[in-house]
Amino acid sequence: MRFLQLCGILILAFVLFAISAIGLPHMMPPPPQPIEITTQSPPPNFIPQDDGSYHATIQYGTPEVLKNNNGPLYAYIRYPQAGNSTDSAIYDWANKLYNDILYEFNSIAEETPSAIGEINVHFDSYLVDNRYAGIVQSGEFSYTLTPQPEVVVKTFNIDLTRNAFMNSTDILDYGQSEMIFELLHDRLLLEHPDTGLYLDFIDESWLYHLAIAQDGIIVALERYMFFPDEFDTLTVTLPYDDLGSALLIRTEPPLPPIPSPTPEPLPTPPPREPDDPDDPDATPPPAQPAPRQSGSVDPNRPVIALSFDDGPGKYTDQFLDLFEQYGVRATFCTIGNLVNTQTEALERAVSMGCEVIGHSLDHKNLAKLSAEDVRTQIMDTSDTIEAVTGVAVPKFRPPYGAVSDTMKEVAEELGFAIIYWNVDPEDWNTSDPDEVYHNVMRDAKDRAIILSHEIYKSTLIAYTRLIPDLLSQGYQIVTVSELLFIRYGSNLTPGQVYYNG
Repeated sequence: MRFLQLCGILILAFVLFAISAIGLPHMMPPPPQPIEITTQSPPPNFIPQDDGSYHATIQYGTPEVLKNNNGPLYAYIRYPQAGNSTDSAIYDWANKLYNDILYEFNSIAEETPSAIGEINVHFDSYLVDNRYAGIVQSGEFSYTLTPQPEVVVKTFNIDLTRNAFMNSTDILDYGQSEMIFELLHDRLLLEHPDTGLYLDFIDESWLYHLAIAQDGIIVALERYMFFPDEFDTLTVTLPYDDLGSALLIRTEPPLPPIPSPTPEPLPTPPPREPDDPDDPDATPPPAQPAPRQSGSVDPNRPVIALSFDDGPGKYTDQFLDLFEQYGVRATFCTIGNLVNTQTEALERAVSMGCEVIGHSLDHKNLAKLSAEDVRTQIMDTSDTIEAVTGVAVPKFRPPYGAVSDTMKEVAEELGFAIIYWNVDPEDWNTSDPDEVYHNVMRDAKDRAIILSHEIYKSTLIAYTRLIPDLLSQGYQIVTVSELLFIRYGSNLTPGQVYYNG
């Protein structure tokens, strides 16, 4: 009897403890008060951790981008090109992906004319012993009213000794599949412990997306295919040593390094032909070569700001060579997950007086994201830039120029100004340098912010003509911050969109 009484007391004590731990509705603590956030010191919880933001690994090829800035199907598809015979197949895949999704989207837009869609795809590439290259393309696309995004995963493997693509059966011996499945099971538990409840039925479908990498074979597991919705697309590495005889490729000895392609020299601007004297809109040719711009800015003379999106990329240093030649400065609006691929170029840009601001982590349409995701996109990119350049500029440019009230509120909270433009030559939509040149010269005006993209060779060629010609017309070419300072001083309003100076 006493034993039962004792048990009852213990049970009652446990219930009272549980209630106190959970809390009754009327006993809930008051909600936390909002934190006052200043421009100088962002709150600590916005600083990315080492295992936080995705940063691209690019050991093979250089990034190219297939994009559509004008919607209603916004697109950013990044893929590698390395100057060999396999490039065309990778480009064809990216182009087909875009056109297939566009076809699907157009059928939706017929029923819902206001529909908006977005494609966002990135890649990581790996170089192994200068003998093999592995590429993992991953991302998603979504449309208005779709319950969840559709996933994109594609891998490529290249035998560089033959410049030929490889199949998965060229990489792993599927006759030893049971051992490979067991290894995959163990590596998933090690790298992604939360997957442990879902690993009972591993089969060959789990090995569909393989990529050769430095430490082993990467297995990409497509979101929604193998795990519940809360899991993103996952990657897991099967170490070479653990694969043993199931590994069919050679990983040693390494071949001699593959020489990097020599950057093409900057093209020399062609001589100007005299304009038609009978044309009332004709612009007379400059009487003398464009002078080199001095370091100081005269606020009483015309100024113009050049801004370059979507880098850093393979032409960043050549743009800097051009700026250095003429003593001008510009603003680079960079993708956060590419910053670590071109650290020296960005350090050089800042040392020359250029500025580097964020253009999101991964070129997603920020106007569609939650406040929390917008904070991450802005702050993680800014922190990554500051870690490389030593300078944090409280400004950012939203991808596609898409702005929402939520974005403005978050930018105000964080102390960031939103940088737009009022001259757009649409250089992303043409490969003709002459067209880019004409569009800029046609629309250039005092206090303008010009939008361009540093990832296109045609844009680089256009600016070898544009910079001396803009200087000859009397413009001072400055950063966005310098331009805005002339009009607003240091009193920019966080959360406000700035189109020009």
